[in-house]
Amino acid sequence: MMDYFLVYPSRMLVGDAEFISYHALLDKAIFPVSVYPFLLITLMNIALFWFRPETVSEKLLAISLVCLILDWISTILFQAPWNIELNAGKNEFLIQKIMDTNWGRIVLEITQGILVLLMLQRSIQKR
Repeated sequence: MMDYFLVYPSRMLVGDAEFISYHALLDKAIFPVSVYPFLLITLMNIALFWFRPETVSEKLLAISLVCLILDWISTILFQAPWNIELNAGKNEFLIQKIMDTNWGRIVLEITQGILVLLMLQRSIQKR
């Protein structure tokens, strides 16, 4: 979420001359800060299908996984290629396009987060 609301809009403020080095810094930092944790969340969600506490609804778990998969699809098909295109230089139209289409990912990630909290609440309450 910090990417969507802070990092992406900051690209508009960076000058054309500095943009490529700024974007390269972001590109390097995104994997350990965002991609790897998101991959871990996805793998943990999948593992829960085999190690699911009985208090956790399989339906909630499935919806959570669908949200994660749709987020991955959006990232792989749209946001990642557009971000790679920005390696060539500042393109305000493309930056705006990335920010506008991120709203779908924001909804998916908020929904998935709420589902995780519901599953956690049910697990705690049943104990």
